[in-house]
Amino acid sequence: MSTAAGIPDFRSPGGLYGTSSKLLERFTYLENGTRSVQWQRSALEDDVKSALTHRFFSVNPLPYHEMRRGFILGLGEGQWKPTIAHVFPEILHRNGKLHLLASQNIDGLDHRVMSDPRKLYNPHGLMSTLVSEQQGILPVFMSTDPKDPVYQRYVQLVKSNIRDIYSDLPARRGKSSHLWPGPEASTPITLEMFGDLLPPQLAAACGKEQQQKSYSVKPGSVLFDRMLWTTNAAGEPCDAFDEVEHCDLVLVMGTSLSGLTIDNVAHMAGQTGIPRVVFDMTDAPINSLKGMGYWKPRNDCHLQTPLDVSVLTMLMKLGWLEQIFDFLPHLCLGSLKTLKSFIEQNVEDPGARTATVAEAIAKEEQRERYFYGDE
Repeated sequence: MSTAAGIPDFRSPGGLYGTSSKLLERFTYLENGTRSVQWQRSALEDDVKSALTHRFFSVNPLPYHEMRRGFILGLGEGQWKPTIAHVFPEILHRNGKLHLLASQNIDGLDHRVMSDPRKLYNPHGLMSTLVSEQQGILPVFMSTDPKDPVYQRYVQLVKSNIRDIYSDLPARRGKSSHLWPGPEASTPITLEMFGDLLPPQLAAACGKEQQQKSYSVKPGSVLFDRMLWTTNAAGEPCDAFDEVEHCDLVLVMGTSLSGLTIDNVAHMAGQTGIPRVVFDMTDAPINSLKGMGYWKPRNDCHLQTPLDVSVLTMLMKLGWLEQIFDFLPHLCLGSLKTLKSFIEQNVEDPGARTATVAEAIAKEEQRERYFYGDE
């Protein structure tokens, strides 16, 4: 779902996390850190995703920020918009059919369209929030909104202090927008850099950073060696696994079920006989479910068409297709084009609606030119 919205691919084979040999030569290693350069490089040679652990980040936050520079800046500057698939849970909610959206995505795009925060749970955290995360204590939130002055200060710090290690790639493949060229060398971002914008409750943490030569400022997505979030978007306790038994149907959308903890929602549904609909172009999630021994063709269904097309087909069958037009200003360019094509092929007398979508496409193409230039 995130890549369909235009966010560069990180996790898939061949994605930005998969080019580890290149990354090792591009990362910045701290010469005067609490651990040697040899330790830093060895940790990343063992697994490049060590950069996304608190154990490594507290010693050297630069590889984390260098890997995610474009991601952070794009979220902070509103570069990306949701897809039709992002909007689908909100339409389900409006029609009284959504129990819970448990999203493994960390981009926060679902927060732009979901009207009831009690229905939204992001166990793996959000890049669109900002925390100070120190050893032995829970993360302290500095900001929960990319538009907040504290988050915007962070965005400016990333622009001016973090190199663009993907500068040789196209903008849609990882390079930061031409609007935000990076410096020649990276500098760690610290709490002290926030100046008067630093929340008062972090004054002691700021002193601790300086004393221990450690680092804590990062987006709120959960590091691999830290605990998942346990509250929904309204701040109330939430456990998606406890909610499975209260569902009539589980929709598995845009995930290969490759081993993230939240994948167990889909597996638990199979164990208890709750029907599942899997939206994916590949067989990967089906193979994962079959591997757990709980795939039942009479109970479960695989929609093996593009995700947005599957959602539009369901909306049409349910008689809710008209509701998608409430979200036109929120949709990304790819989804708008898919919607236009779908209407032309499946709606009788599509003229007026096609014209409305065409107008939205023209506006979105103009908006994208700001971020991507002539590419």
